[in-house]
Amino acid sequence: MDPEFLELEVQAIAKSLEPTPEQKQGARRSQRAIREALDTGNMSARIVGDYLIGSYARQTAITPLDDVDIMFLIDPTEWETPLLSDMPDPQKVLDTFARAIRMRYDQSRVALQRRSVGLTMHHLHIDAVPAIPTDREHFVLIPDRQEEEWILTAPRVHAQIVTDINRARAGMFVPLVKMLKGWNAGLSKTVRLKSFTIETMALRIFEATNFDSIFDGCLQFFDFLAGQFNEDTEYEWTDDFGVSLAWHNLGYHLEDVAGTGSNLLAKLSEDRRTAFLQAALAARNLMVKASRARSDDACERYLENVFG
Repeated sequence: MDPEFLELEVQAIAKSLEPTPEQKQGARRSQRAIREALDTGNMSARIVGDYLIGSYARQTAITPLDDVDIMFLIDPTEWETPLLSDMPDPQKVLDTFARAIRMRYDQSRVALQRRSVGLTMHHLHIDAVPAIPTDREHFVLIPDRQEEEWILTAPRVHAQIVTDINRARAGMFVPLVKMLKGWNAGLSKTVRLKSFTIETMALRIFEATNFDSIFDGCLQFFDFLAGQFNEDTEYEWTDDFGVSLAWHNLGYHLEDVAGTGSNLLAKLSEDRRTAFLQAALAARNLMVKASRARSDDACERYLENVFG
């Protein structure tokens, strides 16, 4: 199959995954509105800054763009601290945000979540994430009410890494990530992984691995995962890039690229791991068939079976 035809087909799929201008405009309007709403009353003294995080901020979001994350930097001294602690109670900080958002959006659904407060409007879901700045630039602490602790994260570092790798890969990395997220989203709920996990895998693999086209990048990604499933591979993989999905008794590992120490696969079950790798193997095999197809129609069918 002509590589140029393959790439044009894949680029068309990537373009179809791009959020529409209307979706982007709606997200921008809503994020500005909640920022302005919370910059009033008692909350104005507690919030010292805010910025977009998540896939929308990293330019890796896919359609439908119905979920936007906003980080609100807070002054922790505005909350009482428990005895023998210099940090406020994560539950109380989240409760404060939930009350404040409910007061300002009394006609919308507001839900207290594990590490954020969710605001659901008619066209968009917004996650408001309180965060305490640290002495380490761009690293913050976010509340985890289930574990009753503050978790280190660095969304701006994530965004910069995506930008750097996309530049190093001639602008092909971002559309590649969207292709992989689109494939993952098409899997059943019992099989797919979190989209941030897919993006992190791609970051780890392609920070060190070049690819000639978006098609080639997709094929390499699926081929790498096939190797993690102990299957024969099309490429020679001599590094695991910090991605451990091969079967063993010690659990699976995917370290956050920002260096926070978080393992994104810490709670991955064996059943989901097996089903996910089976899906990746099937995608790899279909991509190989597409590259060897004798007709345009056959190639399109193979790609459609992968990406829907």
